Amino acid sequence: MPEDLTDTFIKFLRDEGYLVTRQRRRIAEIIFTTVGHLSVEDIQNILRQRKISASIASIYRTLDVLIKSGLVVQHRFGKRFKRFEAARQDQHHDHLICNNCGKVMEFKNDTIEELQRQVAKEHSFVITNHKLDIYGHCSKCATN
Repeated sequence: MPEDLTDTFIKFLRDEGYLVTRQRRRIAEIIFTTVGHLSVEDIQNILRQRKISASIASIYRTLDVLIKSGLVVQHRFGKRFKRFEAARQDQHHDHLICNNCGKVMEFKNDTIEELQRQVAKEHSFVITNHKLDIYGHCSKCATN
């Protein structure tokens, strides 16, 4: 699947008149193959580990294009917790975010999803999208 997403991104770049560069391809591959929510610093560190040079500006520009393509979603978990992940149209999830260390944990809960549908129905409201971000302290930070 990540190769399909990378191919889709490359097609988007070409269709929209962007240059297809090694850095853009590698940044996209990192996001599409990494589980979780990556910061710009995470992406930069992975690139360094793989001996691929890319400036912070290149990473930000590529992220902007990935978001524009609809293949990547940006999350703002508080003022200092901007993270990125591959868009997963068929896999909705919500988040637990640690206020202290910034750890982000995904979760799914059918009861919460059903309750949201019930509330919308009671108010004759059609849900097109939603997100639930719960802030607090992870188990490690709560014990420190």
